[in-house]
Amino acid sequence: MDKHKVLQILINLISNAKYALDAGGLPQKILTLRVRREHDMACILVIDNGIGIAAENLTKIFSYGFTTHKNGHGFGLHGGALAAKALDGSLSVQSEGPGKGATFTLKIPSQPADEPSRGTLRLPQHERFQAALIQS
Repeated sequence: MDKHKVLQILINLISNAKYALDAGGLPQKILTLRVRREHDMACILVIDNGIGIAAENLTKIFSYGFTTHKNGHGFGLHGGALAAKALDGSLSVQSEGPGKGATFTLKIPSQPADEPSRGTLRLPQHERFQAALIQS
């Protein structure tokens, strides 16, 4: 597992979530990270209650050059999706629309913690992790 690629994807997702939270204008800004196992994949979810994503942008959001940020370049999510694919994983997004927040899900190969590492993310068999950052 290329830990640098995973870290690069997560930093970009968290940075985008912070931007969405700041732009959302809600008094209570919530960023949640969840990690869980789905079969042979580790799923890392980055969830925010920020500005959300319009339905018409959900299909374009991973395209090269697409951005909704005032000073954005449209490289981050595109690069993240390519990096996830290079790791034999995927990057996806869900949003109920503007003002409803967003959930980005990074799926990458995993294995039980008691097996030797062969380039995959090690995640305990039945363990779930959740962290929440609440900013008011």
